[in-house]
Amino acid sequence: MSSFEPSPLSPSPARKGKGTSPRWFGDLGLVEFQIEFFDRILSRNPNDTAILRALGELLALKGQYARSLEIDQRLVTLAPTDCVARYNLACSLAMQGSTNDAIAELSRAFQYGYDDFGHLEMDPDLDSLRKLPAYQDLLRQYGVSG
Repeated sequence: MSSFEPSPLSPSPARKGKGTSPRWFGDLGLVEFQIEFFDRILSRNPNDTAILRALGELLALKGQYARSLEIDQRLVTLAPTDCVARYNLACSLAMQGSTNDAIAELSRAFQYGYDDFGHLEMDPDLDSLRKLPAYQDLLRQYGVSG
């Protein structure tokens, strides 16, 4: 390859115009590329919790909440005492409108050691829960102001 040819591992230059981002491997943006990449790894290693965690976060970032929820549920099945997996599942449930289930998962996350209350208080994924008495009661139970 000459020094002027783009590498297939480098993003192609952004198209002209506002709001465009570099494209990876043809028409895929970086997040889409990463989702496809992790999907392929997962097809060979379906129980890889690190890949499931990364894929779940990417899917949520891309707004694919239903699929992110499926991944988070799978992760919790594989790692039932993982407090971050429980927290992420609570977020996915909240984003899907399952507020009671989200609060129950958030409670489990706390029981298993989740303690990043600064993040919790600012996480937009939990906005649908903030005014619910059950959410506020849960936070009070753990000494967190809501």
